[in-house]
Amino acid sequence: MSTEAVARIRLEVVPSADLLTRLPAAFDTTGSVSVTCLPHHGPARTVAASVYLASLGYHTVPHLAARSITGEAELHSLLLQLQNAGVSELFIVAGDRHKPAGPYAWSGELLEAVNAYSPDFSIGIAGYPEGHPELSEEQLTSSLLMKAPLASSIVTQMCFSAEAISGYLRTIRKGGIELPVWVGVPGPVSIRKLVSLGARLGVGRSLKLARGTGMAGALWRRDDFLSYDSGRLIREVRQEVAGDPLFAGFHVYTFNDLGRMPGLLDDLRTLPPTATLAPGSTSIPLFPAKI
Repeated sequence: MSTEAVARIRLEVVPSADLLTRLPAAFDTTGSVSVTCLPHHGPARTVAASVYLASLGYHTVPHLAARSITGEAELHSLLLQLQNAGVSELFIVAGDRHKPAGPYAWSGELLEAVNAYSPDFSIGIAGYPEGHPELSEEQLTSSLLMKAPLASSIVTQMCFSAEAISGYLRTIRKGGIELPVWVGVPGPVSIRKLVSLGARLGVGRSLKLARGTGMAGALWRRDDFLSYDSGRLIREVRQEVAGDPLFAGFHVYTFNDLGRMPGLLDDLRTLPPTATLAPGSTSIPLFPAKI
């Protein structure tokens, strides 16, 4: 496979036991990867995986889940490990843990704590083009406006609608937010897994709309997501937001199904280059791949 530059893409991966061997076997180490922080894994596992991947050359963006961090001592230890590994970018979320393990009940508190430790970290925060299953639009807007001054970018929840993404960019710009936005899209993954995750992730609306609309209509007409064209959604989003100064690139939720990703990346080589990142983002712009 060619190692020519593809459209600006970042892959989200889970720090599973076999990730550290599978990822380098499929994707060039000059790429950009975002490493999740799940409640049953905890932040230490995320940081350990991120440090190792950074040592291989990846631009790593570890997730730090506020509710999973026990306190300032643990936070500072995690941040020091990342600094020593040359990791300069983080993605901060509240996390799926129901009861906070320490003093950070929501992402805004952790964002402030990280900034107080070192303002040198570039920090991404979450965006929700289709809303959140547990928060109102007013709560989401208020939270975003509070966090934006300390953030460097926004990563959206997985979405299947180019129109919803475009509308979201217009809405936040109208609200005075000018952070670069990484658009969250699914990689090749089983439709059954997507449906099971839909309610928790807040993507039910676009999954329902998918039944009768172009791209995602295919999602419901085919039994397996192997037949679903992830590249088509990416091309539609790219066409919809072409020239939008807030559009940073694509954040691909891989669910660690890495074996199918090279084909998608090859397909995306036909896309025109993405516009220059908005000020404040330090993200590596390209994700080349190899077999």
